[in-house]
Amino acid sequence: MTDELTLEVDTDEPPESTLIVAFPGPGMVGISAAQYLIEQLELTETGHIQTGGLPAITPYVDGRPYHHTRLFSSPGLECTLLISELPIPVQLSEPFGRILLDWIDERAVEEVTLLTSIPGLEPASELWYVASDDYRDVRLSDVSIPPLQGGFLTGSNASLVARAMDTSLRVGVIAASVDPGLPLDANAALRLVEGIDHLYGFDVDTTQLREFADRTKQHYQGLMAQLEAQQRPQSKMTDDYGFM
Repeated sequence: MTDELTLEVDTDEPPESTLIVAFPGPGMVGISAAQYLIEQLELTETGHIQTGGLPAITPYVDGRPYHHTRLFSSPGLECTLLISELPIPVQLSEPFGRILLDWIDERAVEEVTLLTSIPGLEPASELWYVASDDYRDVRLSDVSIPPLQGGFLTGSNASLVARAMDTSLRVGVIAASVDPGLPLDANAALRLVEGIDHLYGFDVDTTQLREFADRTKQHYQGLMAQLEAQQRPQSKMTDDYGFM
């Protein structure tokens, strides 16, 4: 890791006035939701962001590498999706957010929606928000998403929301409750997709994600049942032979 953090945005076209952003987070919820929106809305990759001064990662699928941070859009859709699989160390999240904000300002982006997840919020079926006043007036006045009651944001999300408090940039964080014990919480991603679909009127078919969430839930339940079955003989032996 070097001392200097740099971002280089390579894009075929400027972003739309609304940017929907997903960074890595618990349960891969934001990234999973953004990826599903990209597929269902048939968005095309229009650019990517390269970084310097951060640990290098190059994700791949089916043996083919791709950029860790990419931009997606489509003609006729007034949103650009930015999806990043790059983990940002806490000590570099503020400069990363600041540089990203400079690019957002240069490109005249008016609104940013951040997709994220927070472990253990109750009830788990809800979404929550933290948003600037103007974002709340424009996006949230007619929806039933409740506000998060107290706490603090960190990382790039914090940088973006902080900028919104002092400028005309509208920023909202939409958070889903995530099960901290699941590496992939597809049900939380489903809730996030449904919420964003309602906010922006995308009319996305969530059937495939719902079916995937059901399969994932059954898979994890099966794993838990196996673990419990493996632990039972040991528990029984301890009960029968108290000296062990």
